[in-house]
Amino acid sequence: MSALLAIVSRDADYYLMLSYILKGAGYRTVLVDIPNEAVATAEARGAAAIIVDCQPGSQILADIASGLEEKGLAGDLTLIALVAEKAAYLDILKANVDESFTRPLPPERLLSYLHGEIGNSSDEASGRLVPIFDDLRLDVSGRRVLVRGMPVNLSPIEFRLLSALMGDAGRVHSREELIAVAWPKSAFVEPRTVDVHIGRLRRALRRALGRDVIRTVPKEGYAIDIAQSM
Repeated sequence: MSALLAIVSRDADYYLMLSYILKGAGYRTVLVDIPNEAVATAEARGAAAIIVDCQPGSQILADIASGLEEKGLAGDLTLIALVAEKAAYLDILKANVDESFTRPLPPERLLSYLHGEIGNSSDEASGRLVPIFDDLRLDVSGRRVLVRGMPVNLSPIEFRLLSALMGDAGRVHSREELIAVAWPKSAFVEPRTVDVHIGRLRRALRRALGRDVIRTVPKEGYAIDIAQSM
């Protein structure tokens, strides 16, 4: 079983990008968008590390570090801070984190640390968890979708939907899961709205690729069709 990483962030876009990178390296991820639930979620799910998206003026990191100490988990869970440039570095030091990185950071730096600190995933997970899409790629830094090097015009919601599907390729994602990652938490979204946006995404990809890559599973949801995308 590959290592699970709990990512604490209120930015769904940032979580999807980071999750895509981490899953490509063989890790599993879970989003914690309510910071005071981070320690409980990590403990319940057996996470190997907590990665905190630290914004200026936020007390999230200190609260999580304190929660780990109170539960006696500080030595069992690796605490990593991804620090915005204007965040107070003294606060990061006081939180006694295991490692901190200033954003933006090269993904290989984070992956190198994770591999050295908590190890890699199992051979099985690293071999097939996330397939390589030869002609369909996400440009993480530019938040673009590229087909054979050419950009595909997608709305922000369609981009987030595709990121979620590709980040756990082959698995069927329910409409409720897709709503959670693609729309703001305060928005009321009906399942039919997901179908509409998936339909637009499917047509855009079909025009660019010349084939369908999104599979509909009746009464369940949607998945990227690995067999056709490889």
